[in-house]
Amino acid sequence: MNSMKNFLKPIIFLTVLILIISVVKQGYVYKIGNVAQTSLYQGLRVVKITEEKSKIEENNISIVVKMPQIHYDNKEVERYINTYIRTDINNYINHQRQFSDIEDKKVKKNISMNYHVPFENSDIINIVIYKNTNEGKDDFELEKDSYVFDLKTGQRIYLDNFLKDNNDYKDVIEKYIGDYIGKNKLRLDSKKIEIDKYTNYIISDGGINIYFNPYKVKNSDLNYEFKIPYTEFKNKIKIVESNNIVANVDTQTITKNKNYINSVINIPMITTKNKKIEKTINDKIKNDIMSFYNSSEDEAKRYFKDYPDTQNKFVVNADFYVKKNSDNMLSIKVEYYKYSGGAHGYYEDVSYNIDMINGEDLTLDKLFKDEHDYKARINKEINNQIEAIVKKDKEYKGIYEFKGINDKQKFYIQDDKIVIYFDLYEIAPYPAGIPEFPIKAKDINYIIDDKYIDIFK
Repeated sequence: MNSMKNFLKPIIFLTVLILIISVVKQGYVYKIGNVAQTSLYQGLRVVKITEEKSKIEENNISIVVKMPQIHYDNKEVERYINTYIRTDINNYINHQRQFSDIEDKKVKKNISMNYHVPFENSDIINIVIYKNTNEGKDDFELEKDSYVFDLKTGQRIYLDNFLKDNNDYKDVIEKYIGDYIGKNKLRLDSKKIEIDKYTNYIISDGGINIYFNPYKVKNSDLNYEFKIPYTEFKNKIKIVESNNIVANVDTQTITKNKNYINSVINIPMITTKNKKIEKTINDKIKNDIMSFYNSSEDEAKRYFKDYPDTQNKFVVNADFYVKKNSDNMLSIKVEYYKYSGGAHGYYEDVSYNIDMINGEDLTLDKLFKDEHDYKARINKEINNQIEAIVKKDKEYKGIYEFKGINDKQKFYIQDDKIVIYFDLYEIAPYPAGIPEFPIKAKDINYIIDDKYIDIFK
């Protein structure tokens, strides 16, 4: 009898396990906050991770890196995630080396980078990159970057998508953190606590950890990290769905450090099935970035010739950010920066909104039907947002001088939104930076050309 019981135990356990997984999958909805279920999923790992180690040793800086390298059955997803993380880490390293050279501090900066996987199941993986910086004996700063990826598509899942069925997630999180600070009488900087799409979060048992970098610094017991229980949200957290990518985006980096210039230039290198479109996009963006760099380098040489004794190097940078990579739309924003001394530097954003069906770089007017005055509708949306900003914070009263968008208005596409933005000084003083105004496509869909409706899924 005992031998029969021992024989049946593993069969019963396996049957129950299969039933649990079947029930969870069948409804395509699960509550991540359930600790038992989270542990079950974490036991069924589908991604293997190895690490790449590297060390950079220079006069004023030492950087030790352990970079994760994922191995996954879907090689397109594997490549996209690895490229995404590698690009971010390399960009951080290059800029830290640049800062070190420009600052020319006597105390050496030591940076160590490591990683951790706090959550993984068959649908998503959460990878955290830790950045610990030490200067001298007591000066330290702790930062981390959390990435949540959809393992079906490779897309990064930002906070707004993770909590997409809770439209009031910003208010819920801000209230919870505010109440926590008040209850514990913490003397935290409230300006640092701002919830939006890009707010860092880590998936944990029973909730998500929201944090703000640097989450911990020297001479302070305060920690800018807060755990928000899933029970705070009205709706269950669903399995995240994202759309397939339309292009892989790698990076070509050009660095130059001479007596007259210090430069980090990141150029997007797009790979897609249509090689003609791929070449057109790559040539266009690379030529634009290199044109900026070459003219800036000439300017730096002239500056150094006129001021040979200057202690300031001419800084020239170009970075890019992929804003949308799905639904036949690739939207990339390139950020240019240069500084030659003085109160502040100069920066400008240039975006490329590419229809991946034909390779056309879309201008704003092409998105709308000819019979509608798209400018008037967008102007109304922007004016409403400016009024809301001023209502929330009176310090912004009189800051904006918006008179309307122009024929060559700058914009990019992100998720289901058109984001209108303006250059420095165009509608506001320098401290306001580059003002951006996101407009949801569903609010103006009646004026959007039918052939572009699907790109705002």
